[in-house]
Amino acid sequence: MAKKKKHTLLKVVGTTAVVGGASYMAAGYYIFRNLFDMKNSNLNTKEKAVADEEKREWLNHSIKDDEFIDSYDGIKLHGLRISNHEDSHKWIILSHGYNAYSQDMLDYMFESYQKGYNALAIDQRGCGMSDGTYSGLGWNEHYDLISWINYLITIDPEAEICLLGLNYGGAAVLYALGEFLPTNVKCAIEDGSFSDAKEFVSHATQRYLKVDGSFLIPSINLYVKNFLKYSLTEVSMKRALKQSSIPTLFIHGMEDELIPASHVFDNYYACESEKELFTIDGAKGNETKTSEGYFEAIFNFVGQYM
Repeated sequence: MAKKKKHTLLKVVGTTAVVGGASYMAAGYYIFRNLFDMKNSNLNTKEKAVADEEKREWLNHSIKDDEFIDSYDGIKLHGLRISNHEDSHKWIILSHGYNAYSQDMLDYMFESYQKGYNALAIDQRGCGMSDGTYSGLGWNEHYDLISWINYLITIDPEAEICLLGLNYGGAAVLYALGEFLPTNVKCAIEDGSFSDAKEFVSHATQRYLKVDGSFLIPSINLYVKNFLKYSLTEVSMKRALKQSSIPTLFIHGMEDELIPASHVFDNYYACESEKELFTIDGAKGNETKTSEGYFEAIFNFVGQYM
């Protein structure tokens, strides 16, 4: 009888473990889909900003071309190249943020034009006219960004380039700084990037999905490894910034709720190159560009190196 009870108990424990493990993996997949799957995310609820009619009209009459390249892993990528200053070799490559696409960077395109720069506004993988399903939260995208840099140099060998990215587009910029970049890249600007991918995923999971993100990281990371071919626990923004030699401007809204302002200080102090810090009191992550002095700070910085 005792032996039978013991056997029954083991079956119950085993069944509970299997069910618990399956539930844990299911929860990890749910989080993965909501943060990384650009086509199916339940977080894609951000209202698109209504474009300024004057700027939209400017874009319609600009000299622009749709450009397409292949990514390192075979995904077709799209970028909008605006070359109103045909005699200029000064370029801003614009790397948009989460749940956005190239034309959401219209304000940046227009301001670049006003200051005498051409612009290449890219669609991240899974966004706009680019193929793909999953966001790499900046890691896969930093390889794409390097491909765009090399592409731009092929059509303008004399190009002087500034990289400018927002939140996970900013993370792509910072990750890229840790790679060997052509000397054409003169400076970089990030607005609202995180300093640690694992910490960002954990915080976003807790904030938007009301689930303990740190507990689920191992499960989420299994899907990241399988679908995106990297590990949240192995990529390092700090390491990239310590290897950088590119002058960098770090921007952050102090009331950013998705990526707390502490991240910008972590990134700034990790960076070994020339650097500047511009924090904006009272601004959330999507409000920085409307703040007084924002574009002035950007183009004063760019002007030092281009």
